[in-house]
Amino acid sequence: MSTAVISPARPEQILKGLGKLWTSLGEEEKQQGRPTVLRACAMTLIVATDEADGGFEASQTISELMREHPSRGIVLAVSDQGGADPQARVLAQCWKPFGKAQQICCEQIEIKARSETWSNLGPILLALTAADLPVVLWSRHSATLNPHASEEQRRGLETLLNLADKTVVDSRGLDPKAAFEQIAKWRDERRVIADLEWTRLTPWREPLGHVFDNPARENAFAAFHTIEIGHPEEKPTAQELYMAAWLSAPNQAKVEFKRVKSFGSGMHQIVLRADNETITFERTGCECLRIWSTNGRERRFNYSDAKGQTLMNEELSIIGHDPAFDSAFERARELAK
Repeated sequence: MSTAVISPARPEQILKGLGKLWTSLGEEEKQQGRPTVLRACAMTLIVATDEADGGFEASQTISELMREHPSRGIVLAVSDQGGADPQARVLAQCWKPFGKAQQICCEQIEIKARSETWSNLGPILLALTAADLPVVLWSRHSATLNPHASEEQRRGLETLLNLADKTVVDSRGLDPKAAFEQIAKWRDERRVIADLEWTRLTPWREPLGHVFDNPARENAFAAFHTIEIGHPEEKPTAQELYMAAWLSAPNQAKVEFKRVKSFGSGMHQIVLRADNETITFERTGCECLRIWSTNGRERRFNYSDAKGQTLMNEELSIIGHDPAFDSAFERARELAK
């Protein structure tokens, strides 16, 4: 259910539209003799995008995320099309938990703005954030980690960053050195930054963590003095640098990179070497991982490249600093140089 387009987008008109929306939902429930609607909100989630679909995919992802992380979702679609004034519409994302009759609803606001005006939306977005709740920015805009972004684009991003308690970016497919430098600049400004390339490593990090969590293990993690990362690309990507950093940072282990054939893009192989043991963890198929040791132990795992919804569900569970990422990032930045 949505209201008519609100143009020009003004915070008082958007909030008024939200009020009418909730009133309408409540009346519909009463007329059909159902329980009242439960309004849920734990944060404000802002998604900034300049993708060609006008924010459609971002809106769909937000609607799925709300089931795990109820929020006031704001999709800011930036493009060179449309009128000079930003336009907005409001809608409710509703669902029924299994076995329940009562609907849970979250509110969503979609704003469309031209590229030359989105840097002026700070006051509007500030007025639309849910009071006393954290604000998370997911920046899908192509200029986010682009070292050649225009001054106009940088002002727009800065406007959004100033609103956020946490900002989520994605360095996949980008030059890791340039991306890390931009992230480091924001971190120096005491901003909380997350990178989805780091989040994609969870299927690799968890099994390795379980290996060394065993108190009966003969060789402790500190015994492994060399980390070897196999990658299919010409040079290591941000993902492979993050993995090497996470493994080498605690003990400053030696890191080696080598190019290998793989079943897809991204991480392919990790080899941990100690004086009396070698552990190998690698992709053995498009959907399979295998970890084995020279001591004879072996395990296999299912693998799939996580979608944006899965990655964001994980990141939205950590609003503040992630100590593991903080430690790995500084080491990854060293390795990138």
